Amino acid sequence: MAAWLDETLGGENKVRLQSREVCRGAALPDDLFGAYLYGFQSESDDFIVGVSIDNLIAARVAANKLEQDPAALAEAPQLFLQLLLETPASGLGESLSRAFDVIEADDEPPACIAFENLAVEGNCLLVYYLSDIEGPAVRVGVALKLDKTIALAMASSDDSIANTSGEDTTKPPSLDEPRVQNSSVNLEIIIDRVPMSVADCARLESGSVITLPGTDRSKLIVSAKTVDGPVDIAMAELGVWKHQRAVKLTSEIDPEFVQEMTAA
Repeated sequence: MAAWLDETLGGENKVRLQSREVCRGAALPDDLFGAYLYGFQSESDDFIVGVSIDNLIAARVAANKLEQDPAALAEAPQLFLQLLLETPASGLGESLSRAFDVIEADDEPPACIAFENLAVEGNCLLVYYLSDIEGPAVRVGVALKLDKTIALAMASSDDSIANTSGEDTTKPPSLDEPRVQNSSVNLEIIIDRVPMSVADCARLESGSVITLPGTDRSKLIVSAKTVDGPVDIAMAELGVWKHQRAVKLTSEIDPEFVQEMTAA
């Protein structure tokens, strides 16, 4: 991701993980957040499903091409910016596919298609990345097929175990084991996440207003605090149960999270 940003925006850009969450493929158009969405199809692999790119990146891409100030292009027509972003978006799909080694060097990369033409079966893993360039942080979202992601993770884990340990690993981890039953994890229900520069965050005080333009109480994020930090494990919606505020899960728990918890 950092290499793609360097090539697309110029300079050296540090990338950090913002969140991971699971959604149904049918709900992807509603759950993948970003000003510009691009879909991917491939005959050889169905790993990369789509990407979302925010308006700040779009303005910078246009500015680099037209040699203008990005601020002057932030309000440019959306169709114009969408077309300029198509080539970088295709490059991101190819870069991710090769990074995860799901296509061979001589194979065709996944084809970039109109996002509205996607028909995704099963569940997707949504991963959001932030990069702090000049001004506000920029965000890129990636939608991956969940079953393919889990299969790649398990294959990588199996290879690691085979290369580093001669122990018997035939017994799968179980949720019924005492160490799992007696352990606990803190859950957080998140209504929204807002990218903000460190400077703007430091200026917040009592009475400050933070706008949430994309907030929807039917799309809450359930996040678990683990030793490696917070991990998004499911989607939920706000409601009432037995006269109390409650949330109802609208997706399955991320299988990768369950696997990590039982193997820990």
